Amino acid sequence: MKKQFLQLLMMGAVATTVSLTGCSKKTETVAPPTENLGDQDRWVTLAGALVGTNPGDGNGGTVVYSVSAKDARDPNKSISVYDNGFSVRSQRTARLQSSLDGSVLFNIAYTGANGGEFSKYRVDGGGNYTELSDKVNISSYATTSPRWLKLFDSDKTGIAVNVSNVVVTRTNSVYQHSRGTSTVLSLNLEAAAIKTYEQYQIPLLPAEEAQGFYIGRLDGPVLNKAGNKLIIGVSKSKHDPATGLADNASTAKIPAKSLVVDYPSLKNPTLISSTVSQGNTNGYRSFNAFLADDGNIYQATQNGVLGSHILKIDQNNQYDNSYVFSLDAALGVTGTYVEAWRYAGNGVGVVAYSVNNAGGYLALVNLNTKTATKIAIPEDPDLSFGQYQGFVLNGEEVYVTVTPTGKDGNIYIINTRTGVLTKGAKLVNKTGNHYIGIF
Repeated sequence: MKKQFLQLLMMGAVATTVSLTGCSKKTETVAPPTENLGDQDRWVTLAGALVGTNPGDGNGGTVVYSVSAKDARDPNKSISVYDNGFSVRSQRTARLQSSLDGSVLFNIAYTGANGGEFSKYRVDGGGNYTELSDKVNISSYATTSPRWLKLFDSDKTGIAVNVSNVVVTRTNSVYQHSRGTSTVLSLNLEAAAIKTYEQYQIPLLPAEEAQGFYIGRLDGPVLNKAGNKLIIGVSKSKHDPATGLADNASTAKIPAKSLVVDYPSLKNPTLISSTVSQGNTNGYRSFNAFLADDGNIYQATQNGVLGSHILKIDQNNQYDNSYVFSLDAALGVTGTYVEAWRYAGNGVGVVAYSVNNAGGYLALVNLNTKTATKIAIPEDPDLSFGQYQGFVLNGEEVYVTVTPTGKDGNIYIINTRTGVLTKGAKLVNKTGNHYIGIF
């Protein structure tokens, strides 16, 4: 593995600067220093997941705490969300999003008596959050455990998705297919109301269904450049046609897929397929696809045969199969798995990943050159981004929380133009708990 040291630049008197190490095949040019550090007075919210039964399961609920972006990047600050934070409504790990300026926190409670309830909180600093009066419960449409993300439309719309009631169909005792009811629902984030929703059964190709494959989950919605199509990631599940039961041991794979629906009507569902990867495209609890500056959508995969890829969906809403970006190849390892990532503009993003289902790592990726550079955060066997939800993009910097389960950690800030890594505020942890994002 070839080491590559990026230029280190001073980020201020209190900033601790760390090098990045990389394994990409091409040497990337380091951009000159800039002063565009975004809004240092904006609130950033830290989210921590409480242990339920097993360390790191996040099943005990979610607490949040906010600081200014300036304090978040100060290594002399110490933050304990578990001692001083505010509990948001959710029986298990809450599904959180924030407004672009960090002043409002959006939440959909996950399972429990309030499961499926969308609510908003005004961020008042520290552990002070004021719940706003407008809320709406979408559980009757998308169950008590919907997955959702907001669109990048100036905090106007959220998209909730769910697959439920999977039914095995047989004719004269011969297996035909398994299909669930897919729900796609648009939320008015400004007034906390349902805009519209659609429900459909979405078949795979006959040959794929005959093998027992079906759509198991939807997630990772993103709006195309034209604003007339919504692209939604797909996770494929499999039944054993002989028994109709879950076939978790099978090594058979079918191409990566995405669901495309008209926007804003959410009608006319169609599936598109990739020949580059056999992975899933739904991600897990975080954004998994982004509209980039070039007008195309870039989407990460999980559980692929050859590790994770980043796929390209062109402006015709089809996979560009000539675009091949393997994270395994870019990093020189085998078995990468994108847990979460954040596009930061100019073709550059920050990826949180594991290798062979272990560890937690960060990389700076360039979508144009299809290269990746590993970021030198502290490595720990108890560090995992498996439930990670949120990054803050502030100017050209991406803020990430890095805390092994049950251990203290820090906020880290990556300048995506210069490659500079800054160690920020200390994050105080508690046994079994872990920080799941910054918003």
